[in-house]
Amino acid sequence: MEGFIDRLAELFKSLFAPEEGERPTTRPPVDPDVQAAWEELDEYIRTGTNRSRTSGNADGSTRARAPHRPDEALRQDYANLEVPFGADIEVVRASYKRLMLSYHPDKFAGNPEKQRIALEIAKKINQSFERIRSQQEDQGS
Repeated sequence: MEGFIDRLAELFKSLFAPEEGERPTTRPPVDPDVQAAWEELDEYIRTGTNRSRTSGNADGSTRARAPHRPDEALRQDYANLEVPFGADIEVVRASYKRLMLSYHPDKFAGNPEKQRIALEIAKKINQSFERIRSQQEDQGS
């Protein structure tokens, strides 16, 4: 299965890589939601903290939480998000945002084939993130 994933990754790199002589764009997309996510991710990378999150547990305490044990059925979802199996939700969320910025279909509006592929990848990334988030929320309750 890993060989397949490696070949698939190479295919996506070849599809989404800039053409020869073309400069890659580093400018964030114009969509306000994507822009906000971009800025939040940039802040997290620079400072290592996320202002939108509060420290402590959901009940307000700061005691350590029990280690989270993910369902084995989610192993592929973690792989889809390019994070280690059982990674913390913050790591999963950061990878999700990074991948969504890379594969957002609006980035490929000028190329219908690349847009179609990006839409499929974005859908897969969304589904994987929602399953992991839902499972971790259920375990936290």
